[in-house]
Amino acid sequence: MSNTENNQLTYQPPVEVNKVGIKAPIKWLSKGVSDLRKAKLPSLMYGLTFALLGLLLILTAAKNPVWSAALTSAFLLLGPFLAIGLYDLSRQIEEGEKPCLKNSLKKIRKNLISLGFFAILLGILLMIWLRISALIAGVFFDDIELITKGWGILLEGGRSIEFLLFFTFFGFFIAQLVFSISVVSIPMLLHRKVDVITAITTSLRVVIKNPLPMLIWAILIVILINIGMLLAFIGLTITLPIIGHASWHAYRELVVTE
Repeated sequence: MSNTENNQLTYQPPVEVNKVGIKAPIKWLSKGVSDLRKAKLPSLMYGLTFALLGLLLILTAAKNPVWSAALTSAFLLLGPFLAIGLYDLSRQIEEGEKPCLKNSLKKIRKNLISLGFFAILLGILLMIWLRISALIAGVFFDDIELITKGWGILLEGGRSIEFLLFFTFFGFFIAQLVFSISVVSIPMLLHRKVDVITAITTSLRVVIKNPLPMLIWAILIVILINIGMLLAFIGLTITLPIIGHASWHAYRELVVTE
């Protein structure tokens, strides 16, 4: 068989993506709330588990404002992957099945390798962000001063404003990167037998084709997660499932069905 014939057999055309209106994110949230009502118990159990995990992480670093802020933002970065079980609950509802958390976790095994590679990628980005946070803190503050004064040091004048500006700038850049590569890729890896590169490039093409709706969607996600965090993290028990279910409907509308 010639090389040309081999290429024809192995070539996979890019997955088609749709263009949506600016009101689409609101519709996804509405569907997310509907799915939460239909799968109330498994969804809330899932949300509670990760709300308690997030609370534990923050309490661990409560005396160090830099690490506390870094871990809080890291929770935002890992959110798309943490919601993986919720995506499949929405798939079950969509296909007329009874929502079952155990079955949703079994679904992960079907594309475990690709999901594992994506988890490693997110882990690398998370480590980079934590190192950047430590570097920024090292430039503006003394580590001993951070430990002894805690959050009070960030409320002081002088260095605190510059620190917050740098921290926010780099945090926004990392968050934008993670959002762009994961907005539909994780539901796609769960739903289809595709590789990580295909999923990531599809997600990037979705963002490029729908810049304004994706900006609105990102803002809504940040608002809901922050509301959950402000409610002593327990609020994530509700807001995280809504985001997870809504993200499934975002994927289903943005990516053309096979």
